[in-house]
Amino acid sequence: MNISELSDSSELTELYGGRPPELGDCLLFSVHIDERDASVTLGFETRELPARPKAEWAGTVYNTFFFSLVFPGVAGLRVRGVLAEEHREVSLAAAPGGRIAVSVTGPHRSLAFTAGGCGVIGVGVRLQGGL
Repeated sequence: MNISELSDSSELTELYGGRPPELGDCLLFSVHIDERDASVTLGFETRELPARPKAEWAGTVYNTFFFSLVFPGVAGLRVRGVLAEEHREVSLAAAPGGRIAVSVTGPHRSLAFTAGGCGVIGVGVRLQGGL
């Protein structure tokens, strides 16, 4: 399952003119687990810039696009290790009952859960490093 197959990916699809970047081509830079709302938010960034940037970004110097995926209705959360690792793979798959199975795996740590849905939040651009 890729980003464009998610029910609420229209903003990314529009920005990229049809097909957003693959999660494997994006760097996972943040994980937020919210026990109050039973949700997990994963923050990503990529150097693959949108084909149709927002008008408000005009005149801004940037080389990195960022966005977050929020997964509400989390169940079966499993965390192994808590320190960040540079190389992590993120996988999304259809699960029974219309849920989404999410896994984040690295050489020594992992995160896995199912969610009732997925939404895109916090899209933006920034200058990362030098030009």
